[in-house]
Amino acid sequence: MSFCSFSKDFDENAYTVIENRFISKYLPSADGFAVKVYLYGLFLCHNDGEFSISAMAEVLGASVDQIKDAFFLWEDYDLVSVLSKDPFVVQFLPVKTAVGKPKKARYEQYADFNKELGRKMQQVNKFLTANDFLKYMHFLQETDMQPAALLLIVDYCISKQGEDVSPSYVFNKAKKFVKNGWITYEQVDCELVGCNVYESDVSAVFTALKIARKADETDYALYRTWVETLGFDKGTIVAVAKQLKKPTVTALDLTLNELSKQGKIEKAAVQEYLAERETLISVTFHVANKLGASVPNPAAYAEEYTKKWWDCGYEESSLLQIARYCLRTDCNKFSDMDQTVARLFEQGVVSADSVKAYLKVKNDELDLFMKIQGVCGSLRKSTANLAFVETWRNWNFNESMILEAAKRASTSSNPIPYMNKILSDWKRGGIFVVTDIPDHAPVERAKTTPSLNDSVQAINEKTLRERFYSERRERAERSAEKYLAKANENARFKEVSLALSKMEIALAKAEIFEPKTLPSLKEEQELLIVERKELLKSMGLTESKLTPQYECKKCSDTGYTKSGTACDCYKK
Repeated sequence: MSFCSFSKDFDENAYTVIENRFISKYLPSADGFAVKVYLYGLFLCHNDGEFSISAMAEVLGASVDQIKDAFFLWEDYDLVSVLSKDPFVVQFLPVKTAVGKPKKARYEQYADFNKELGRKMQQVNKFLTANDFLKYMHFLQETDMQPAALLLIVDYCISKQGEDVSPSYVFNKAKKFVKNGWITYEQVDCELVGCNVYESDVSAVFTALKIARKADETDYALYRTWVETLGFDKGTIVAVAKQLKKPTVTALDLTLNELSKQGKIEKAAVQEYLAERETLISVTFHVANKLGASVPNPAAYAEEYTKKWWDCGYEESSLLQIARYCLRTDCNKFSDMDQTVARLFEQGVVSADSVKAYLKVKNDELDLFMKIQGVCGSLRKSTANLAFVETWRNWNFNESMILEAAKRASTSSNPIPYMNKILSDWKRGGIFVVTDIPDHAPVERAKTTPSLNDSVQAINEKTLRERFYSERRERAERSAEKYLAKANENARFKEVSLALSKMEIALAKAEIFEPKTLPSLKEEQELLIVERKELLKSMGLTESKLTPQYECKKCSDTGYTKSGTACDCYKK
């Protein structure tokens, strides 16, 4: 189907009909090329085959832009309607109903401009038609650009294109100046001078970026910003361009602005900063591999997590060890590892040796927990469950005693709390060796052993109590998770929460290295806390709803206090 077609009101027949009204009213004053386009378009309306605007341009020996400009002219007269610009679709309208008039150009106002424009174009053997002059005058009327300023742009375009210069090329350049608010002679002259002054510099940058196209005034304007506003020199800009993995002008602009915000202007400081960033991205990849996590954008993860850990003093080897431990405990997300690193930092575990020693203990506890799993069946590697193993170790129980307790708790629906009860009883009784456990005395023990029914009843009662506590905890934890998920749907709340998390690290560092900054950081922290509360309030939530609200605050619905003794609620 051709890009030209009749409207429903147009009489379609086997001939290319030209209404007399068009010949008498519009043809005499119209540009000859515009008439050619109109007539050929009429002809195509009868053509049912495929015919594109580029094919029409080829037939008429013109450019696609020239064809479009001609149709836009006829649209001003209401002789055609441009239904779509991409793809370009035109509908012819009946001449008898046309009431439109082309935009009037004040020839006397632009007489000097037209004379100078014609002279400049003739120097490169370009002769403008009446329609071309109209385009220039319409552009000046629509944009308020000074005629002298547009002539400067014409000179610039001629110097770049020579005999190939076209009105569309000039207008494309001029529109970029208008977009930036450069419409006076002085403004345009200043920008064009900048283009000439920085031409060789921008060329060097393009070479470093491996960009083959020619630079335009937008590129020169950016370069001026980098040099005159941000303060970079040519050598630094070229050095940064060579280090970009995605060598584009946009990527270079973003990187230079990032460097400027960080106060890295000198070449040495810039190279050091970029080298560190590359290191952080590399570390991020390695950590992700150890975690088994997917990292589609390592730069973002490096900025949010790895840089924070790096600034806290953690080495790559330490971070990889922590990542392996997190994977073993089913915490294989960067956010999970961030919580682990924060706990280590809070305990002062930062140096490579201290991290290694700390993780050796934790991995031993994890190995022991896995042995408990082998006895008791499937158990979650939760922080709470692993904390019990740490507690039992701190009670000075060896592996054999802990596994003995696991055997006795294996029939329980909730083995870990049951183990804790058994071990706490042994601790109070001073029993730390398997042979000292009372029921290992074979003869006397048999006399005091309760009947089978009593034993079964006792086990059932314990099972019921443990299930009761388990359901309590799960109910509180599910409620907190639900409200937290709801709060995190608010993007700003998520940002503020992340900022508060980072603030803890910043405060810890400031307390050691920059005490003077503490007041301002604390003030910023208070503002974030207030904003977080307001955001929660707007969502109908409170801070307390985001954490599990256990019914018994003393034991957190486990039945046992931190010391291992039975809680008052357990006795009840």
